[in-house]
Amino acid sequence: MRTGEVTTRLYHHQTNQCRGGRRPDVPGFVPMDPSNQPQPFKRHLGAPVHPLPRDLPPTGPPAAATLSGRVPPSDPSIDGELLARLLFYSAGVTRTAGDNLWFRAAPSAGNLHPLEIYAAVTEVAGLDAGLYHFAPEVFGLEALAAGDHRRALADATADPDVAASPLALVVTGIPWRTAWKYAERGWRHVYWDAGTMLANLLSVAEGHGLPVRVRLGFVDAAVSRLLGVDGVTEFPLAVITCGRPTATAAAEPVELPPPQFAPTPLSPAPVDFPLVIGVQQAGELTTGDDVTGWRAAVGGLPRATDTVGAPVAAGSEPIESVILRRGSTRRMRRQLAPAELLHWAMSAATRAVPADAIPPGSTLLSHEVAVHAVHGTDPGLYQQVNGSPQLRRPAPEPKVRALSQRLCLDQPLGGDSAYTDFACADLDQVLDRYGERGYRVAQFEAGVAAGRLQLAAFTLGHGGTGLTFCDQDISDAFDTRAACMLAVAIGPPAYRSKPGGPPGRPRRITR
Repeated sequence: MRTGEVTTRLYHHQTNQCRGGRRPDVPGFVPMDPSNQPQPFKRHLGAPVHPLPRDLPPTGPPAAATLSGRVPPSDPSIDGELLARLLFYSAGVTRTAGDNLWFRAAPSAGNLHPLEIYAAVTEVAGLDAGLYHFAPEVFGLEALAAGDHRRALADATADPDVAASPLALVVTGIPWRTAWKYAERGWRHVYWDAGTMLANLLSVAEGHGLPVRVRLGFVDAAVSRLLGVDGVTEFPLAVITCGRPTATAAAEPVELPPPQFAPTPLSPAPVDFPLVIGVQQAGELTTGDDVTGWRAAVGGLPRATDTVGAPVAAGSEPIESVILRRGSTRRMRRQLAPAELLHWAMSAATRAVPADAIPPGSTLLSHEVAVHAVHGTDPGLYQQVNGSPQLRRPAPEPKVRALSQRLCLDQPLGGDSAYTDFACADLDQVLDRYGERGYRVAQFEAGVAAGRLQLAAFTLGHGGTGLTFCDQDISDAFDTRAACMLAVAIGPPAYRSKPGGPPGRPRRITR
């Protein structure tokens, strides 16, 4: 077993809940200390801010067609408005509560949002070429450095297409934002949240016919250096290119000046977690050859579909409108749900992800599903196989509901839902094929599936929410070697949330 795999397995074991987990003592850490709460937004002091267009009414084809992969690519030119749509509907502020609580377009555990987005802009109408940072609370782009930085990203990702793509976005994670509440387990949340945010971004891009490609393989230190982050308190998670590569690629890498704008502090006394630093560094790639070799080693994965049939009854509401309606459902009704809420929603959620680490038509995940009350489907434990649930063990509805609630740390939503999906990955296979970096990929893909599943549920007028869970108990209950990456409850909501507001005018809610 390789050293990194030992680190990854140790991290996974020590951050298990219910059984096996043992949180190491970390000096200075007080969970959820209000005097040390991280700031929800990162800013660069003195950086010029380029305002983004704010008139972004929801538009596009029906959400059901988008989530089903049925919108053909049209490769639109990228201008400021399309960039603004990608950023707002994936990471923008849509609701507020009080004076210091913000809710964003994509779900996040504990509403902590440990993500940042940077943009390497070159062929975007209305914007000068340069490196920018997205500031969601003012809905603008902070200009960090002028010039064309695509070549540096292409070298870091060992992919020349990155240098020829009109736009590249880089998502980073700030583990302290989520570890403040969840300690070392918060590192998992960073990748889950990256996946749910990317589910939104991919859906908006698909709705506009915009090709998107996600790179999870890159030289970590090189991308960190480009962004001016240290790779420890903030580190890169994904490089996303938007639009088809053009014939004109970027020239030689632009020489970056020293960082000109100091970032705002995370909190009065941020805490570093050795276990988090260790598992992140264990998965790092150090050279372009490492990246190329890592990509070449993947394969032999279960199949995943690229498109599914869209339900006729879903209506014509565009995906952007669904995103504004989506919110974590806190109460569900125990009633029979329509068949498409299980069959179509799960098929849409488990479509192949356009990422370098996941070969076309493949997936790292299996989906273990506890079905409680779905029309035409007997209660019991199922596994999602080739786009449809296969019964593994029938059981009376009350018994399955009780089991699901227990597996979700006795949270009522786990059992009140029409069904609860447990996205799992066989860590033996993942680490064997991908090395230690594979753990990131599995968590990321689980986040994408969870985000798509919730969007599909809201498209059908129902609700959904992500839940924490008892790791080993899930593997035991479903009799699988695979480990749970993320749990999502789906079902009829007990209330209807009001939609979020547009850029600059988030809806104020009472809690």
